[in-house]
Amino acid sequence: MTDVIGCLLCAGPPQPGHKFCEGCGRYLHQSSWRSSTAPAGPCRWCGGAELSPEGYCESCGRRRSVGQDHLELALPGVWAVTDKGRHKRRNEDAVAIGRSGDVVLAVVSDGVSTSSRADEAAHASVDAAMAGLLAALAQGEPAPAATVTAGRAAAVAVATLAGADTEHAPPSCTYVSAVVTGTELVIGWVGDSRAYWLADPPDQPRRLTIDDSLAGQLAAAGLPAGGSPDPRLSALARWLGADADDTEPQVASFRPAGPGRVLLCSDGLSRYLGEPAELAATAPGDPAGTARALNQLSLDRGGVDNIAIVIIPFPPPEEASP
Repeated sequence: MTDVIGCLLCAGPPQPGHKFCEGCGRYLHQSSWRSSTAPAGPCRWCGGAELSPEGYCESCGRRRSVGQDHLELALPGVWAVTDKGRHKRRNEDAVAIGRSGDVVLAVVSDGVSTSSRADEAAHASVDAAMAGLLAALAQGEPAPAATVTAGRAAAVAVATLAGADTEHAPPSCTYVSAVVTGTELVIGWVGDSRAYWLADPPDQPRRLTIDDSLAGQLAAAGLPAGGSPDPRLSALARWLGADADDTEPQVASFRPAGPGRVLLCSDGLSRYLGEPAELAATAPGDPAGTARALNQLSLDRGGVDNIAIVIIPFPPPEEASP
């Protein structure tokens, strides 16, 4: 977990115990965030303390996981859960949540399992994107522009992981972000991680993203994908990674007519519950209860993939006065 208390306006360093930046006078605690990136520590397999530059334990030779098997993150107005699932060796999903004043932020990333170091890609993505969102908003960028800035930062961070190594499958991931204000939702995405608007009745829930796959494009156009599942239809057309051709995030803005909840998730959830109405009906309650219930449902239905879920109530609660 990471708390950011440095100044994002003038780049002044964090000052322990200080509420205001010594450089520009801005209130330092207006922006904070948390991430599922695991803190540095001993090898989970053997307890060894020494790691190679590539992240392998010098004692047993196993690679340190960047993610955590199960983790819940919370800030006022947002709750996240990520879980390894029942069949994966490590958690290659990542989440980050944040606040900038009364604006609530979230990012979900799903490591591409066929790529190398997919967990590193996912966590590099969410950390870079959240830092980019907070910095862009602090500098006065409107939410759609900040969403693009953050997506570009995530793309650079993931591509950089490949270094000079010409790997056949460099670290890769999908990505979805949300900026939630008191009047608007702004979503950015690359790949098939999703965002949903779960409206309170009588309004209708809806999906806010279109999967970057042929199946996603056909569904968005209202065309049938055929009678039998074809894995080629669901193959990713866009992703983040050194081998990706198009990493510019798609951006969608939505102004809800009433209250509800914003859901971000990886396909560890959407493979079991993909329809907005089904999600809305299955997930009543407070953000923590909703996120936990959806995570458990994914596990109960098989848990074949890693799971990442973020729930943000709309409108978000106001930030407490300092």
